[in-house]
Amino acid sequence: MGITIPRRHASAVAGSFGPLAVHRHEVVAAGASYTAFTLELADWISVAAITDAGEFVLVRQHRHGVDAVTIETAGGLVDPGEEPAVAAPRELLEETGYAAASLEPLGWVHPNPALQANRCFLYLARGARRVGEPAGDEHESTEAVLMSAEEVTAAMQDGRISHSIAVITLLRALAVTTAAPR
Repeated sequence: MGITIPRRHASAVAGSFGPLAVHRHEVVAAGASYTAFTLELADWISVAAITDAGEFVLVRQHRHGVDAVTIETAGGLVDPGEEPAVAAPRELLEETGYAAASLEPLGWVHPNPALQANRCFLYLARGARRVGEPAGDEHESTEAVLMSAEEVTAAMQDGRISHSIAVITLLRALAVTTAAPR
């Protein structure tokens, strides 16, 4: 027995809120009709940056969803017309004040395919070095945090790093950086 694929027979924008649009879909599956909602968002990027000394450059910032300060990888929206590989070093610089010598793609993920179709492109930035202060927009207040690979692993295990996309990015970066020295 296979899965039943729902078929959308009508869709409309239920509301738009800045970079987010909510879509309402009238759906039919297995003879039953129901309403489903999805979120339309731009693609995102997430950057695991590492210094020549082997320290990960992370971001401490307040997140409205959990109304708390988090530690996570640098990341953000891919601007309209911008390539993810251009957004990654821009976000790293804006959020941490660090630039990197090289940027390697670590693939991409769907952040939440139950509700969203956007992708998050993951990167490893090697040779990260401080070149200035964080310079995000007026709604961002960020601080760079340096952690060793061991500290990052411990922080993911004990919940100090709990942002799922940051965890995925860091796990992929750790797999690459600890598998073979460069």
